[in-house]
Amino acid sequence: MTAALRFLLSSRFAAPLLAAALGLAASPSRVAGAAPAFDFPVYTNRPSGHQLSGQHAPASTPALSPEEAARRFSLPEGFQMRLFASEPMVVNPVAMTWDDRGRLWVLELYEYPLGAPRGQKGRDRIKILEDTDNDGRADKVTVFADGFNLATGLLLGNGGVYVGQAPELLFLEDTNGDDKADKRTVLLNGFGLEDRHELLNGFTWGPDGWMYLTHGVFTRSEVRDPLSPTSPAVSMNGAIARFHPKSRKLEVFADGTSNPWGVDFDATGQAFVSACVIDHFFHLVPGGLYSRQAGQPEYPYAYELLPSIVDHKHHMAAYAGVQIYQGNQYPAEYRGAAIMGNIHDNSLHWDKLTPRGASYTATFVRDFCRANDGWFMPVSTQTGPDGALWIMDWYDKYPCYQNANADPEGVDRERGRIWRMVHVGKEADKLIGSRPERDMNLAALPSPELAKVLAHPNSWQRRHAQRILTERGESTFGRSLHGDNPVRDLLKNGTTLEARLAALWTLHTMGLLDDNLTDDCSTDKEPAIRAWAARTIGEHGYLLPYSMRILSRLAADADPTVRLAVAVACRQLTSGRLTVNTPPLMPLHEAATAGILSELFLHSTQANTDPVFNFMFWMALEPIVAYDPVNAISFYAGDSDHPDGGLLKNMPLAGIVLNKTMRRVCDLHDEQWLSRSVLTLGRLTERSAPLIAAALQGLVEGQRGKAIVPSEEAIATLRRFAGFADKDVASRARQVGVLWGDASALKASLTRVADPSVSEPERLAGIRALRSQRSNDTRDAMFQVIGSTASDAIKVEAIRALGELGGDSLAERLLPRWEGLSPAARQAAAELLSTREIYMSAFFKALKAGTVKRGDVPPTVVRKLATHGEPVVRQLAEEVFGRFTASSEEKLRLIAAKRKAVTQGPIDLEAGHEVARKTCFICHAMYGEGGQVGPDLTGVGRSSLDALLHNVINPNEIIGQGYENVEVETKDDRSISGRVVENTDARVRMLLAGGQEEVIAKSDVKSLRVTANSVMPEGLEQMPEADFRNLIWFILAHPKDGKPLTEERKRELINAGGDHSSLTPAPGRADGESVALWNPEWMVSCREFAQAPSKLPEFEGARNVLVTHPADAATPASIARAVVLPVGRPSHLEVAVAAAERGAWTLRIRVDGELLREQAVTREGGVWKNVSLDLTRFGGRRVVVRLENAGTGQGTEYGYWSNLKLESSEAGKTASR
Repeated sequence: MTAALRFLLSSRFAAPLLAAALGLAASPSRVAGAAPAFDFPVYTNRPSGHQLSGQHAPASTPALSPEEAARRFSLPEGFQMRLFASEPMVVNPVAMTWDDRGRLWVLELYEYPLGAPRGQKGRDRIKILEDTDNDGRADKVTVFADGFNLATGLLLGNGGVYVGQAPELLFLEDTNGDDKADKRTVLLNGFGLEDRHELLNGFTWGPDGWMYLTHGVFTRSEVRDPLSPTSPAVSMNGAIARFHPKSRKLEVFADGTSNPWGVDFDATGQAFVSACVIDHFFHLVPGGLYSRQAGQPEYPYAYELLPSIVDHKHHMAAYAGVQIYQGNQYPAEYRGAAIMGNIHDNSLHWDKLTPRGASYTATFVRDFCRANDGWFMPVSTQTGPDGALWIMDWYDKYPCYQNANADPEGVDRERGRIWRMVHVGKEADKLIGSRPERDMNLAALPSPELAKVLAHPNSWQRRHAQRILTERGESTFGRSLHGDNPVRDLLKNGTTLEARLAALWTLHTMGLLDDNLTDDCSTDKEPAIRAWAARTIGEHGYLLPYSMRILSRLAADADPTVRLAVAVACRQLTSGRLTVNTPPLMPLHEAATAGILSELFLHSTQANTDPVFNFMFWMALEPIVAYDPVNAISFYAGDSDHPDGGLLKNMPLAGIVLNKTMRRVCDLHDEQWLSRSVLTLGRLTERSAPLIAAALQGLVEGQRGKAIVPSEEAIATLRRFAGFADKDVASRARQVGVLWGDASALKASLTRVADPSVSEPERLAGIRALRSQRSNDTRDAMFQVIGSTASDAIKVEAIRALGELGGDSLAERLLPRWEGLSPAARQAAAELLSTREIYMSAFFKALKAGTVKRGDVPPTVVRKLATHGEPVVRQLAEEVFGRFTASSEEKLRLIAAKRKAVTQGPIDLEAGHEVARKTCFICHAMYGEGGQVGPDLTGVGRSSLDALLHNVINPNEIIGQGYENVEVETKDDRSISGRVVENTDARVRMLLAGGQEEVIAKSDVKSLRVTANSVMPEGLEQMPEADFRNLIWFILAHPKDGKPLTEERKRELINAGGDHSSLTPAPGRADGESVALWNPEWMVSCREFAQAPSKLPEFEGARNVLVTHPADAATPASIARAVVLPVGRPSHLEVAVAAAERGAWTLRIRVDGELLREQAVTREGGVWKNVSLDLTRFGGRRVVVRLENAGTGQGTEYGYWSNLKLESSEAGKTASR
């Protein structure tokens, strides 16, 4: 390619000339007097709208040309960043993959974030980019298919193209070979659309022959095969799933993380994903359930979540894509490097993977590349056919989805780049083609030749060869199942582990892995080969005699990864799905996996401290426990009279199994199983005290919320345990006895919680157990503790227990003790006194009298009182505390003032640390210190001074999903606020401010409401100026960041937010980021009023709810839409509306100003009111449909809206949300 053509390709001002000069497949059309143009649309940007500030401020520099952007990269020595393609050849790239000729296929996502207007053709499209002369630069572009709407996943295979376009997984085919899709099949449907940046994505082929995809936690999917519409749906809300192209089976491979975008496999077939907000890197075991940004797994019986593998955190953390480098273009030191794109940091990071038991530890090595350009958005990083890393660059000024929600039209739709990061050593001008040979075509190779490609040093070739051979099937080599073929020869005689594993995987996916070969693999010298022998047995789902022998042998293997593979295989044999329980192919009583698990248990002493192995062992065992817990307890409790203590040598695994077994028994909700299980446990003597203590702790945890009382004989067993000399056994037996209402246990516990000689952990546990015993004796014991010299922790626990114990005179007994309480105890007391209206009355009297100082009341309590559902409570709160919620303009002025204060004056980071411990770290963690109620601050919310000030002073401006404040009202009239971390049929588990955990039986819940507020309180800026300044700088420049707070660093943090003119009050906007995705076709007009406008994930049983409030008596909030209704077809409007509890408002519906409906909305007759209105008579006209939330002057006037639809019955098309 000539220098002139290179200039044309890099120039953003020469798109028409570029098309003509390169002879693109999208041939230009000509109009007299006009420049040539592509025959596909080239879009231009619209003016930007509302701009966010702080951590979500857009890039502060203008977009760079591709040539200038290439020069800006900081790379390791010997590397170059080379452009493969840029705008207009590629724009808004969201997914990329290659065909067998090395052509790059790119999916363009123009319709992000709103999607195309209903009835209009989408603009998303698939392009084929070709480098015809193999000089490393694309010079031909073809549109394969277009008209998509919010398409996010792309992969080639089986003679077609897999496309993820929620709610569907599509399969496109080109039946005549003209590079144009002409056949479309829906393979799956039911993928969710709630969160437009967490849709199905990251398609890739796994070593097992399944297609893998990733899916974020804030999108809910219920997926079915349209060929089996009545089959149970596969539920996903944060998952790595896999789809089998032949059976069409979809299952969740691993559950959790946050918003994973892409999955990759290392040289031994282990899966990895990167994640946002939470820890950034996870090793995924089949069937694993991992820590989450929000929500909970579908499977409730794991009783723990697996952690990430990182030993570090990054200052800014928004990850997309991961690649475990296995190419052949880089020096050997880079093989196995974990490379992840960080879009908020405009960089790629390099982590080193170090084996640790059956898993890994990821350690930061360095930035692999840094763009030095705020527009660089590395959405996907993959190894290409040339052996180098290819980077798909979204290239946009907006760093996050909040920007797109606030200004959907401002998303850049002119740019996009595909980069190749190549190693040139000292040869700066070295030509490196985009593929090994110009005429490469793997699909054209005969099968014996393709089998040789399985030994290629580049993983790209190996993976493509496996896929092609798999598609050709088991008759590829024209021989019998058990005959020799080149792939079998490679497995036996290959010279590298990578080649042998590729051969093993290919034989498995082709259906040619027979019993004898699996047996040979199970005795191979390589642990990875032995592990995959076990894995393939699990994949088949049948436990035949030969496979039982193999798994039993491998259960005693010395390598932890092999034993883990056996546990995974057993899980697949005891359940039809990896992460939820469904019937296995073989009935449990026939599968005989219990024997294999027993072998695995007895020979796994080296793995007892390996959390991943222990987790998967339980996942395999749990269905057997649920089938017959008594037999499981009999085995895993062992024999107390055994000379070496029975299974004590298998601690802690034996204890983990018994703990979870007893919890699972509780979750069976069967008094007979519980009684029999306790009696079976009762066979143990004091010699087995550690095992008994673990099992009793499982009972304590399993009975939280609401206890199931077993038989009197079982309770007698607990009394015997309570008499043991072992303190853990005795204490836990008393705790269970209290939960079961045993009089002797209750009396003993009341005595011990008041005894200062008893250890603090036992007293705390005893108080927690006593919370369920509502008697005067229990209340008196708590007040005795509060008035004693006990530690703060014990007093705080006693105060919290009183909240559940209740009693009308509680406030009158507690408030006189206020002056003698510590700050921590006062906070707990204030939280208690805000839970019931009868307590609030006494609390307000004490505040007005000065007995309780207003400054002693924590901001969380002030907010709860100021936003209470009862108008009289809100009025009293305003009288005592003043107006609680400042307007946006006031907040912005306050941020500007505090910014000035923070940037002036001395800084003491050590003092800032002390302030953080008393404030931020009560709920947030940072570098391992602090609580887990709010997001970890290490990588979130502190990218700049402006970002942090916005988050601290106005925490409700942008609420991280999963961190909304939830109010639970119980049937005994308690009100509890916090973050919900578990919500099952049995219980609701919440984290409250300060890290307190509250477990409420679901049967005791009266209502559950997601408020419009963050869990984080307002008011931190009211602390002394020096404390606030030191706190802010400590969070901004934590010493463990490894970046000393120099003057240069200060300037960087102060200026990182971009143009500070954004801090001036913005003009009023009807539809901000909080409501932009509720229903994009409708315009919301609502002045800010406390909780409105906002969008709630759930309210009173409805999902995706809009909240509005009238501005005043004369100015309603409204939802409006201009629309042309069809002629000759019935059209009607439907909406569900609700009022706040004890609230009321008036619904008005107008069309072109004509009032068609007016009705009162209250709670009378039910929460939700379904409203339907016939609009047929307006057919053929362009009309404005307007729904109003008008005030009544009586009580709370919040309007709640859901399921808004404007539809034509004949067309069946609905505008709804």
